[in-house]
Amino acid sequence: MDQVDEVKKRVDVVDLISSYLTLKKAGRNYRACCPFHKEKTASFMVSGEKQIWYCFGCNQGGDVISFIEKIEGLDFPAALNLLADRAGVVLEKTRFENKGVKDRNFQMVEMAQNFFSYILNEHNAGLEAKQYLTEKRKLSLITLKEFSLGYAPTGPLLLNDFLVKKGYKQEELMKMGLITKNSYGKVTDKFRERIIFPIRNTQGKTVGFGGRIFKAPKDERFTPPKYLNSPQSDLYDKSSIVYGLYEAKDTIRESDLVIIVEGYMDVISSHQAGVKNVVASSGTALTSEQVRILSRYTKNIAFAFDTDEAGLLATKRAFELTKFEDINIKAIVIEGAKDPDELIQKDKNEWIKISKSPVPILDFYYNSLLKQNNGAKSTEDKKNISKEFLPIIRSIANDVEKAHWIKKISSDMNVNEKFIIDALDKIKVAGETQRKVETKQGDSSVKLKISKELLLLIFLTLYPKKISDFFNKVKAEDLEEENSKKLYNILNEWQNKGAKLREEIDFQYIKNKMKLSREEQVDFDLLFFLALSFFDGVDEKDITLDIDLLIRDVLKNKKEKRQREIELELAQIDKVKDKEKIKKLLRELQSLI
Repeated sequence: MDQVDEVKKRVDVVDLISSYLTLKKAGRNYRACCPFHKEKTASFMVSGEKQIWYCFGCNQGGDVISFIEKIEGLDFPAALNLLADRAGVVLEKTRFENKGVKDRNFQMVEMAQNFFSYILNEHNAGLEAKQYLTEKRKLSLITLKEFSLGYAPTGPLLLNDFLVKKGYKQEELMKMGLITKNSYGKVTDKFRERIIFPIRNTQGKTVGFGGRIFKAPKDERFTPPKYLNSPQSDLYDKSSIVYGLYEAKDTIRESDLVIIVEGYMDVISSHQAGVKNVVASSGTALTSEQVRILSRYTKNIAFAFDTDEAGLLATKRAFELTKFEDINIKAIVIEGAKDPDELIQKDKNEWIKISKSPVPILDFYYNSLLKQNNGAKSTEDKKNISKEFLPIIRSIANDVEKAHWIKKISSDMNVNEKFIIDALDKIKVAGETQRKVETKQGDSSVKLKISKELLLLIFLTLYPKKISDFFNKVKAEDLEEENSKKLYNILNEWQNKGAKLREEIDFQYIKNKMKLSREEQVDFDLLFFLALSFFDGVDEKDITLDIDLLIRDVLKNKKEKRQREIELELAQIDKVKDKEKIKKLLRELQSLI
């Protein structure tokens, strides 16, 4: 047994998935609403017998590893490691990853976090920063602890010396962005005199840091950047990490909505105010990978970016990233404050109220453009709005929605609808042919294409009373797929043994005989699961009828294939020299029709 199989054997699929979803017993299986697409009727099934899951709504399924890959946004090695930790399996250094190096980096980053936290909460060096957070930013001690906030003190090498004494090398600290070289080439701690925001992955492990200045610079000629962030590393991928997702993911699922804000403080203040389904894009522009990860938790995304020009650009960028996805995009309109944090300081109840009633993203963006361009009073204002907004209208697939916007723009700008329609026809929308955000390589969830041949053979495995009738009608050469032929031969061998010599024909018997790869095993598991789910509560007469229909379809496919072969052969044959062969082929063709 290899280590992947060992992990799968030790982690029960029902226990694992029930830690994410509320499962209800349904016959021999369990049922829940699918976490990967929005649905009212539960179509997500879990089989404890087969140790697999499958959603009949979005046609995805797999084993414990593929579930973790999908719900946590992880690749195969990371999902395997997470489950190995859960199962108490110590993975060897394998081709999956150099786990020792990565574990060492996790431990180093955790020690750095503990150092920053100690300085903020226990040391005099962090007193001013703590007062700033609790008095000016009004964060409670519980919130400071919940988000593990810290402070990097003034000394140039305090963190460096602390970690070197713990056995880490400067090269390791440099790679993780904990130290840097100044303009004179000297090594210093990177985040000095900054409040530290630990950035966590979806498992709650710290992978990097954001550092924020809170005091005025000592030298007025030099203004340091407001924020510094950890660099790209084997732990921290800026394009896929979403700040606050670890703390927010359960609430996002419960509320079926995620609110995206711009800053760390927006997330933390909102969380403290009781609105906990809030995340930020980790100090970078929102990426397609971050959108893809968030879409695993909900298909409803609301943006609450700043109301200044930069916030408007960020909203437009977010719309561009999500408009081709199966995502419901909205915006939260903040008035009287530049961002959620400032609004919460003024009136947290107002933030709670507006966070529950986001408006359609197009309404928000259009109204912002009107406001920015003086209500479209001048010709120049109208040109500016048209330049920004008409390409977006052009990309709307729904004709009724598009007609609504044409009429509204016509009314607001006092421009004939015909001219707006003519302008739309001339616009080529960038990315119109790119229908989907790219998916991560190695995702082992399965979009199952159901093979009638295999499904028929599996039905016969579960209902062997029809096997004799099947072999009387269908031969191995009638089947097209290699795995179908394999399974046909296994069933035939089982049938020919006779009643006294037969082993019990079941799921495991088939798998042992088939000698499948991991990918093929997942496909077979799902097919057996589908067949089992189908048989639940179905009487014998209906089962027999469905098997007969499948036999008919398989033989029909064989006939149609042979017809195509004969027609092709007739088209290529020499009509003068091969008259007898033509007659023979025509007779065979007639018998098939």
